[in-house]
Amino acid sequence: MKNECDIVMDLLFSYSDGVLSDTSKEFVEKHLKTCKNCNKILKDINKEDEKIEEKEIDAFKGIKKKINRKNIFICMSLFFLLGIIIFNIMIFINYNKFASEMQIFLEDNITEEQLKNIENAIKNSTESVEIKYISKEKELEDVKKWSKSELIGIDTENNPMLASIKIEADKKDIQEITNLVQNMPGIRKISTNLSMNPYELFIGQYLIK
Repeated sequence: MKNECDIVMDLLFSYSDGVLSDTSKEFVEKHLKTCKNCNKILKDINKEDEKIEEKEIDAFKGIKKKINRKNIFICMSLFFLLGIIIFNIMIFINYNKFASEMQIFLEDNITEEQLKNIENAIKNSTESVEIKYISKEKELEDVKKWSKSELIGIDTENNPMLASIKIEADKKDIQEITNLVQNMPGIRKISTNLSMNPYELFIGQYLIK
């Protein structure tokens, strides 16, 4: 038959965990008041429990750090993806704006009748179109405004600029207008942004100073 120490030692783990019944708990505590060996064993059990608890806490902290790093990575990835989406939206808004514009440069010897024919052809091609005539003088004046240096090599007295017609219309109508007027008398050349790469156009408009 087990002696009292053997019985108490069997109960010490449950006593340390606080799961003994009141009767068993009183029995163990009464024994511990007089038994040094069982007290030493209880202390060893408590120390081992503390080590296990510290390991569990360290493991939990490690898991928490991994979760935090993962969350930070996910947030950064989402912000990066959002930035790319916004950047691309800006690029294509910019492209649609400038792809909806065109400029028709006119010959110096264009007649009033030829100019009127060009304007009428443009107006008849679509309902939503804005036409603005720019004279040679206005073109030269605008160039002088945005040019930060002297116009080297340009004879400003004889005005080498070309008069033009600036057009704003739906992007789908720009190509139609181009095809319609490109062979009409009085036109030197036609400039559109339809064939421009949207990214190159954005960089050219906003990033290159």
